[in-house]
Amino acid sequence: MDAFVPQAQSAHDLDAGAGLPAELTRLIGREAELAEVRTALGQGRLVTLMGAGGVGKTRLALSTARRTREYCPDGVYFVELSELRDPELLANAVAAAVQLPEQSERTTRTMLETLIGYFGRKQVLLVLDTCEHLVDACAVFVQSVLRYCPQVRVLTTSRQPLDAPGEHVLQVMPLPVIDPDEDALPGAEPSDAMLLFAERAAAVVRGFGLTDANRDLVARLCHRLDGIPLAIELAAVRLRALSLEQLLSRLDDRFRLLSGGSRGVLPRHQTLRTAIDWSHGLCSDQEQLLWIRLSVFAGEFELTAAEEVCSGPRLPAEEILECLIGLVDKAIVLRLDDEGDGSDARYRMLDTIREYGRERLAESGAELEYRTRHRDHCLALAEEFDSRWLTGDQVAWMRAAWRERASLRSALEFCCTEPGEAATGLRLASALWGLWLCQGRTDEGRYWLERLLTHCPGPHPARVTALRVAGHLSLMSGAHERGLELTQQSRDAADEGGGGRVDAAYVVFNQGLAHTLTGELDLALEHLGDARERLSGLGERGGEAWMLGTMCGSYLCAGEYDKTLATFEETQPILEPLEERWVSGWVGWIRGAALWGLGRHDESADVLRSALSMCMEIDHAQGIAFSIDTFGWIAAAEGRHKRAAPLLGAADRLWERFHDPRLGIPAMHQAHDAAVAASRTALGKRRFEELYATGAALPIQEAVDRAISDPRTASGKERSGGARGGWAALTVREREIAALVAEGLSNRRIAERLTISKRTVDSHVEHIRGKLGYASRTQIATLATSHLPLGS
Repeated sequence: MDAFVPQAQSAHDLDAGAGLPAELTRLIGREAELAEVRTALGQGRLVTLMGAGGVGKTRLALSTARRTREYCPDGVYFVELSELRDPELLANAVAAAVQLPEQSERTTRTMLETLIGYFGRKQVLLVLDTCEHLVDACAVFVQSVLRYCPQVRVLTTSRQPLDAPGEHVLQVMPLPVIDPDEDALPGAEPSDAMLLFAERAAAVVRGFGLTDANRDLVARLCHRLDGIPLAIELAAVRLRALSLEQLLSRLDDRFRLLSGGSRGVLPRHQTLRTAIDWSHGLCSDQEQLLWIRLSVFAGEFELTAAEEVCSGPRLPAEEILECLIGLVDKAIVLRLDDEGDGSDARYRMLDTIREYGRERLAESGAELEYRTRHRDHCLALAEEFDSRWLTGDQVAWMRAAWRERASLRSALEFCCTEPGEAATGLRLASALWGLWLCQGRTDEGRYWLERLLTHCPGPHPARVTALRVAGHLSLMSGAHERGLELTQQSRDAADEGGGGRVDAAYVVFNQGLAHTLTGELDLALEHLGDARERLSGLGERGGEAWMLGTMCGSYLCAGEYDKTLATFEETQPILEPLEERWVSGWVGWIRGAALWGLGRHDESADVLRSALSMCMEIDHAQGIAFSIDTFGWIAAAEGRHKRAAPLLGAADRLWERFHDPRLGIPAMHQAHDAAVAASRTALGKRRFEELYATGAALPIQEAVDRAISDPRTASGKERSGGARGGWAALTVREREIAALVAEGLSNRRIAERLTISKRTVDSHVEHIRGKLGYASRTQIATLATSHLPLGS
């Protein structure tokens, strides 16, 4: 990569779209800059695009990243830092972008050291966007990565240089403009700024184009806006309501007002602010109010959230929709593309626009009020997420909470910095325990909890809950000693007058979980049995199911496979009615691994297919890794080593991302190592390593597809539905839905019949198809008909 020329395709190549967000608009007039950036990246390893806000640095970086993917066989990753306020989380943000879960405390490595180890000698382009508020942290981070990772290149965008050794700074200038008073327009090619305005205007006014009649006006407008893309786009949107002549007239008044009659000496950041001030002045009083109040949202938001948080004096909730439409029309707020799942439309502000609004909100004296309201909104969302976490609504709420992560982090930061808010912050962070766990962000969850705990030292119920949640997160990340330490602190805090029976039950659960992970079966069962009685008595069905699943895991880790299956049968009556996916995915893998241990390989494979389907539905990466691993153990045990080797490689690749393989469970390591040794011996070292590397290079979806497909039976009994465990592998609810499919009912009709959501039915049908390897509803109907009593 020394000359930044194409490299041979690597088996470790990532998906072509990995790590890069969709660009909002087409890049115009930047071909020279793109060539310059690529040349600079070929000559050096750190390039910074420097320029004013709104000048187009991010779009230029994205376009560069997209055009250089072929030269970076190990990946191109885009890390947006505008919403990150704490420099201590910089490495975590990069880890999330490269899908590298956080570092376990079982080692002394920092996240930066983990990233350095992960990048190693990989050929990667890392794009850090919006570094100016973290410039020192970014400089230290980049310097460390470049020092130890010789083939990594870094492209940053910032309003100031990082001043790091070897940095190549490229100034991103506004688009070229034509001064109509000096340059001849007739017959001249339009400037890039004019082309940008024309394209944006055509999106607003059908049929708009550059003509001899309007070229002078467009050239003057772009010249007065100094060629800054954001300012040009704001102006183009106003063509919905104003003519070009009116735009020029109003722009002239606004510039004169803000510049005191001197337009030529303003620095470019002030020019951008002038454009935003101008846009603010064109808004109605209510639109201005909504603008500044919306600035408390970081990232995306929905209309209902805006109505809840931003309504107030002079802006009733019922008038917010109309104001929001006005802000979208003026390009103050962006409407994001629909996800196609029937969810409500979502919106966001460009960061520069949001920062402008935040300044205005502070000037109004209402910042604390609306940040508090935003905090209350986030707390309500988190607590609703917590209440839905172990239910059939789990997947939908997981996705909803993840979309809100920027605002949730903003609310947590508010609780950390605003006096008197720490206890509320503890409630917020604790309620998100399922989010931290499922997304593999246990380290971030503990960060917020432990930071807030320092601000809430006295006895308080929220402190007890936070301590035991932090303990649980530590245990599930492999930090067993820290997990037990926090669990004991939670018990001590409860003794001082805080907490309740639920916290006490989960403290005992934590102790049982710790002994499970360390292989101490008797102690694990003692504590888990106690926890079960407590949770059952409290009606905590989700917690009881998670506890019973952990008990299954205790027997599995001890090699007690028959007892694992017996406990699974005891778990199902509690777990099935919940219709959730996270615990079910864990328990499904545990059952499949127990069947493998008993040599019942066909049954194990059926169960693992189901477990993988559930884990994929909720992005449960640890469950996915365990399931693929076990498919590899089955293949090795059956002597099918050409199938085993790539599956073992794929599993190791997933565990490599976690840096906490197989939760540190000795029995699981032994099973994996035995399968690797058997396949290496059977295939020979060279052939094994080739197949292993092929598996390690697979994207997750392809690895899953390879695991659940079996050439030996692809057209045989499993595909026909006659496999042992085919109909039996379905849950009671799945059989009920399959029977209704056989009646010819649509998913919506099934939802109405069973009084559940259509989304839940959709999930069940897809789960059935994935479990049985079916491609159509007809196959489901055929299977159901063959197993239903006559006349039913």
